[in-house]
Amino acid sequence: MFDWKYLKSALCLGFFLGLIFGVVNLMMSWRFPLLEDTKGVLLSFWGPMFFIWAVASYRSARKHAKLFSGLVTGLIVAFATICVFDILNLLRFQLFLNELTARSDWQGMMQQFRESGYDSLRTFVTMATIKITPLMIVIGSFIGAVMGVVGGVMGLLSLEWRPTAEKHDGAAAH
Repeated sequence: MFDWKYLKSALCLGFFLGLIFGVVNLMMSWRFPLLEDTKGVLLSFWGPMFFIWAVASYRSARKHAKLFSGLVTGLIVAFATICVFDILNLLRFQLFLNELTARSDWQGMMQQFRESGYDSLRTFVTMATIKITPLMIVIGSFIGAVMGVVGGVMGLLSLEWRPTAEKHDGAAAH
């Protein structure tokens, strides 16, 4: 059966990852405020996060010898990561709003603001971010579950390939 105590370490890992990636996001906005969210930039940012989710799931599935363990670990780590990351992303918008509005990938947001009737850009961006946060958490959690299955399958396959003590003892006797 799945060790539910393992969820605590999955939540802690997710919290820690959310802090790391959130702080990196803040630092990148501070150092390179006009860096566009191109496919390459997004892949180099999100790719390692997804990989870590898969590795955590690999370890969990391998430890418990259950795919369910990998899936749950990926889901929980991703959920916690995205929750913390989204809070820090909202902070990023507050700290670097003036710089971010100069980016071409923010022009859609600026157009929405002009059409919104809001007097304050900061309030508009905050409300838009809060409105989209539940969807981002669901999407991130889904990706975490997928990474959990991928990592879990790899963890279970690695158990199949691992030599057992019986095989070694039997080979030595012949």
